[in-house]
Amino acid sequence: MARKWIKLWVAESLRGTTRFEFTAEERGVWYDLLAMAGDCREDGFIAPGQDKGYPLEWIAGTLNIPLELLKRAIDKCVKSGRIEQTLKGLRVLNWGKYQSEYDRQKKYREENKTTLQ
Repeated sequence: MARKWIKLWVAESLRGTTRFEFTAEERGVWYDLLAMAGDCREDGFIAPGQDKGYPLEWIAGTLNIPLELLKRAIDKCVKSGRIEQTLKGLRVLNWGKYQSEYDRQKKYREENKTTLQ
């Protein structure tokens, strides 16, 4: 399901391992990939559908970055356990763990919206 927003952990983004292991450009790609994963139909995947991922050239073009930068960032993400490359496309690991709080609270927000109106 495509989201209108994704959750980022503030402390981890500012002081976590991504800050020290990635260059500023690579961090930008990581955050862009998270946004793309939030925009795709299947949670955590960067893919147009269920059977095949986007070509890396397409992702680089969409993000308006050099292909080499994308490959370098993906390689670091794979090595650090943030992303895996599958036949279905790139998959952000632990997506459900990091994004699930929104889904968990969704029913309560909907109930409050109805009672407040």
